[in-house]
Amino acid sequence: MDPRRSAQDVVRCDVCDTPVPPLHCDFCQTNLCKACVGEHMLDLSKKHQVVPFQDRGSTPNYPICTKHSSKQCELHCEQCDIPICAHCVSSESHKNHKLVDIYTNYEKKREDLQKDLQELVKSLSPKYQEIANKITVQKADLSKNSKKFTTAIDKHGEVWHREIDTIIQKLKSDLDEMDAKHLAVLNKQEDEITHTISEITQSIADLKKLLDSND
Repeated sequence: MDPRRSAQDVVRCDVCDTPVPPLHCDFCQTNLCKACVGEHMLDLSKKHQVVPFQDRGSTPNYPICTKHSSKQCELHCEQCDIPICAHCVSSESHKNHKLVDIYTNYEKKREDLQKDLQELVKSLSPKYQEIANKITVQKADLSKNSKKFTTAIDKHGEVWHREIDTIIQKLKSDLDEMDAKHLAVLNKQEDEITHTISEITQSIADLKKLLDSND
C-alpha cells in the first residue's frame, strides 16, 4: 500500500488537521479534536451538537425556521404543510392546526415515497416497458409489411407496364396498318386521276391537231 495515499485517507480535524479526531459536530458536519472543541462551541452564530466520532449522524438535524432564524423546526403543521418552531406555535398562527413531530412527518412521507417507488418499480414501470416493447415489435412489423407491399406493388407495376407497352405497341401497329391501307387507296386514286388527266390532255391535243388540219 502506498503510505502517502494511506496518510491522505486518514480522517482529520477540520479545524487544525490533527489526524483521527475523536469528536464530531452533527449540526455543523465538522470533525473535531479535543483541543478544538471549545473554540468551535464558542461560535454562537450556530447551534452545535458534539458527539463521539463513531456516533456522528445520530443527532436529528432540524431545519432552521424561516420566520425565526435562531430557532430550529421540530414540528410540522399538517394544514399548512410547513415545518415550524416553538415560537411559531406560541404565536398562534397555527392555532387549532394539527402539529406532528417533524421527523414523524418525515418518516411518513418517506414511507409514502417508498410505496410510490414500489408501485413504479413493480407495476407501472413493467407495464409501460411492456407497452414500449409492443410498440417496438409493431414498428418492426410495420416496416416488414411495408417492404412486402412495396415489393408487390413494384411487381404489379412491372406487369402493368408490360401490358400497357403491349397495348401501345399494338395501337401503333394498327395505326401503321390503317395508314398503309389508306395510302394505298390514295395512291390508286392518284394513279387513276393521273391516267385520266393524261387521256384528256391527249384528247385535247388530238382535237387541236384535227382542227388545225385542212382535211
